[in-house]
Amino acid sequence: MDGAAPAPTPQAVKAIPEQFAVYHAKFNNELSKIPALVQIEKTTRIPKTYLVAAVGSVLAILIFLNIWGDLLTDLLGFLYPAYASFKAIESRGTEDDVQWCVFGFLNIAEFFSDILLYWLPLYYTMKALLVLWLALPQFKGSVIVYKSILRPYLVAEQAKIDNVSDKIKQKVDETVSEVQKEFKQE
Repeated sequence: MDGAAPAPTPQAVKAIPEQFAVYHAKFNNELSKIPALVQIEKTTRIPKTYLVAAVGSVLAILIFLNIWGDLLTDLLGFLYPAYASFKAIESRGTEDDVQWCVFGFLNIAEFFSDILLYWLPLYYTMKALLVLWLALPQFKGSVIVYKSILRPYLVAEQAKIDNVSDKIKQKVDETVSEVQKEFKQE
């Protein structure tokens, strides 16, 4: 026995195109909700699923090759979450608010570790995958991180954080008052 995986059955091979068609139809349906893509499809006569797949592939290759990797992963990590945060704030429920709280903490952590992490091979590819895992509602990675790491820490440290925040606010208020007094005297 050479340890090789068994060959797929003919039924499994036939099921692949069928399953692909199901996912393609779902993807096409979701993309149909974006008027700009519908218009581009009408103008170019290229299916919107192919257009999105092509753009996504080019972006993935650029990130993989670290061509504008920092910019592209930051766009993934800021643009979509910023818009999704807006939608979460505007929605009536609070369930979707949790997901977007994590990105600020991720960016702060990255600020301090970026100089070391940048030298890792495929850093921006890994960062892009992490951002997608955190951002996409199918995975709810941000909810997992928030509930298992961020929330327990913040709840435990809330009094200390509030105390430091109050001290900083008090110092800023004192400094602003002193500066205003100085300007009034001149």
